[in-house]
Amino acid sequence: MTDARLSPEGASFAAPPTTIPFLIRQVAQGFWRRETWTRAALVRLLLVFALATVFSWLGIVLSHQSEGVATIWLSNGLIFGLLITQPKERWLAYFLAGLCADTLADMIYGDPFKVAFGVSLANSVEVVSSSLLLARWFEWPIDLSRRRTLVGFLLISVVCATAVTSALGAAWTCFLIPSPPWWEMFRTWYLGDMLGMAILAPLIIMAQRPAFFSMFERRHLPHTLMVLVYSMIVTTVVFMDSADPLLFFMFPSFLLVAFRLGLPGTAVNIFLVTLLAIEFTIKGSGPLMLIPGEHMLLHRIVVAQLFSAVAIFTMFPVAALLEEKERLKKSLSESETRYRILAHVDELTGLPNRRAFNARLESAWSQALKYGSPVALVILDADFFKQYNDHVGHLGGDACLRSIGQVVADVVTAAGGTAARIGGEEFAVVLPGASEARAMEIAEKIRRGVTDLALDHPASPWGVQTVSLGIAVRVPASDEEPIDLMRLADHALYAAKVEGRNRVASS
Repeated sequence: MTDARLSPEGASFAAPPTTIPFLIRQVAQGFWRRETWTRAALVRLLLVFALATVFSWLGIVLSHQSEGVATIWLSNGLIFGLLITQPKERWLAYFLAGLCADTLADMIYGDPFKVAFGVSLANSVEVVSSSLLLARWFEWPIDLSRRRTLVGFLLISVVCATAVTSALGAAWTCFLIPSPPWWEMFRTWYLGDMLGMAILAPLIIMAQRPAFFSMFERRHLPHTLMVLVYSMIVTTVVFMDSADPLLFFMFPSFLLVAFRLGLPGTAVNIFLVTLLAIEFTIKGSGPLMLIPGEHMLLHRIVVAQLFSAVAIFTMFPVAALLEEKERLKKSLSESETRYRILAHVDELTGLPNRRAFNARLESAWSQALKYGSPVALVILDADFFKQYNDHVGHLGGDACLRSIGQVVADVVTAAGGTAARIGGEEFAVVLPGASEARAMEIAEKIRRGVTDLALDHPASPWGVQTVSLGIAVRVPASDEEPIDLMRLADHALYAAKVEGRNRVASS
């Protein structure tokens, strides 16, 4: 499968290959190609390195504020979200940028190079394994608004890859420097790493798509802010109260965001709520203060992390399901509109069909009856069409009918009427408000237009395809029906044929 797509800089890249080794070869080989690195791509890479360094530093700052507990580790989610949206040829560079940024941030905080590099390498395992497995098993570029892809991301990247990274990082640290027990380090690192990946990666992925910012457009901004601010107010109220376990009050606001802002709004909301919840908990405020005992900060932060994880694993699938239903609803609506149109269109000529013609004639008749105005009907038939069809074949006959239909449409559209194909080689024109003279003028234009097509017809006395037309014009009376106008136009068409064809007759 070679479904070509475009990167943000316009470079094309292909749909997911079938094997991990193929992906790895593509990543490694593409890294050295000059065409991979446009000026815009290099500038973006430098910005990614700077952002990753800042986010790694922020993660370390948060850890120090919470007595060494890794509350939320943001850099892996950032690197993954930026990497997975790029052509695979640039993945190796993003991996190296993240590795260097993490190592630099750790060393700035005083960790030895061996420790900093080992932990950073473990972080990179999370990004690399997530990218390769998601690109292997799911449609790429990743679309987290689809439930299957979202669940795959949550299981592969958030649950499994972060566990591997946390286990490796904790083991490396325990091996090199005096540390708490491996299990304790793994637990705290895992929850913080998991939250960072679950919260930031979807936000980064969706923020790189123009549709994400539609909720911040001027016409949507008041509604977006109202919903998000309401959720922030609820979170603040819940975490300012240290005497009551009010966490459950937050889920109605989560549902409101999911229903009103979809998955992008849910990603923004969960990110902000998690930061607020952890910050209040670190400062010693909120319902988690009800956990008894001194020196329980680690326990409280773990519960806050678990609360955020439950919110993520609950609300992300709900929001994705709502978006899928919205897409399905839109698709069904478009299909219904398309089939409704097809039900009233002649497939060969593109003109309205007999059903649509009947409805238009009924409408024009009703309006004419109401206002006492005339309505004109023109019926035309292709002369000697059976012989023409025998001469050129069915495909040629179809082409002839399409040409006649185009002539009729061009003339009638300019006259403000409605043209339709009502039978094999028979067409009809409804002209509301037209006098007999005006109807004759329009019919004559159609007749000349068809003759001017100069469609060779050996069986015709004129040597070309022609049409005969019958006209009927009436101001409707209360005891008459549209079918009466049809009969009059049919009689006029019959008269035109009897009189020699290629002419216009009126009843």
